[in-house]
Amino acid sequence: MITTRSRAFGSPFRYIQGPDELDHLAAHAAPYGRRIFLLLDPVLLDDPDLKLEARLAGLDPTLARFSGECTEAEVARVEALAKDHRADIIAGLGGGKTLDTAKMAAARLGTALFIIPSSASTDAPTSAMSVLYTEEGAHLRSVLHQRGADLVLVDSRLIARAPLRLFVAGLGDALSTWFEARANARSDTANYIGSGYRRCQAGLALARHCYEILLADGLRAKLALASGAVTEAVENVIEANILLSGLGFENAGCAAAHALPTGLHEIPALNRFYHGELVAFGVVFQLVLENAPQAELTEVLDFLTEVDLPVSLGQLGLEPTPANFQVITRRVLDGRSGMEAEPFLVTEDLVIAALLAADALGRRHLEIQAR
Repeated sequence: MITTRSRAFGSPFRYIQGPDELDHLAAHAAPYGRRIFLLLDPVLLDDPDLKLEARLAGLDPTLARFSGECTEAEVARVEALAKDHRADIIAGLGGGKTLDTAKMAAARLGTALFIIPSSASTDAPTSAMSVLYTEEGAHLRSVLHQRGADLVLVDSRLIARAPLRLFVAGLGDALSTWFEARANARSDTANYIGSGYRRCQAGLALARHCYEILLADGLRAKLALASGAVTEAVENVIEANILLSGLGFENAGCAAAHALPTGLHEIPALNRFYHGELVAFGVVFQLVLENAPQAELTEVLDFLTEVDLPVSLGQLGLEPTPANFQVITRRVLDGRSGMEAEPFLVTEDLVIAALLAADALGRRHLEIQAR
């Protein structure tokens, strides 16, 4: 339990979302300078349809290819390249790990930071946080920065070009926001603003509204994107996946739903799954752990199955063996996974019991749906 009565709310300086917003990059950059260092996912750097040359007109750009993992070595490499360019702005264009690397380099150099997500797969774009990994892809630690991005620029037409699986993974990540915010409120755990404060009611309201948007528009948005359409439902869910989820988790905190994936990532075979896919099962796990009402569990299971997110260990290809559970629980209970935010003491026995029970509920739900 946090001891201060002070509350805090953090956010990016600007968030702008809409179709073809990337066309206005030079105008958005004008207050900060012309020299922009742009770190890109490799697939985007080689994509002629992105029309980067035209979109960078009026700027003095340097482009660099992201290595694929947010590691200490990659951050140091990007920092050195941006310093050589004397960058006014460091911009990350791509997925969560690309963006986290750009955040760290900008924080170390003190430059302006632009975040341009290429998918709506996580809530990383709006947070003042980077997650570092080992060279092998295992979770190393989270780094909190002093401030958020100067601009989060979300081009919804660019988001729509990403694989649909990424968008759906974002639904899983965003789904956790309200349940984890609620757990942190119950335990009165510090949020991720600075050294940690109590959450503002605004953070809780955003987390709750994120969940409401997913239930209302999640399936419709998935079906629209599958048809190549950017509808109002798609725009709503992009905002929920990126902005509302990002502000919700940073200002209220993570809990068991995100703690579980830190343990799942310790099993190399599970690293083929996206973060949000693991978090989706993490939500079921958390609700079982907390003994949530059956009606709430059913609502969540209905949503996850209709958008094709995993609700069982079998869907993840994870055998419920003592050896696997030992690997998972060791990481989940190490005091830095988020599990400590739950409003009760979580033990190894409770984690294993919740895993088994969540798996059983998920399997039963799938059986019912298949009839």
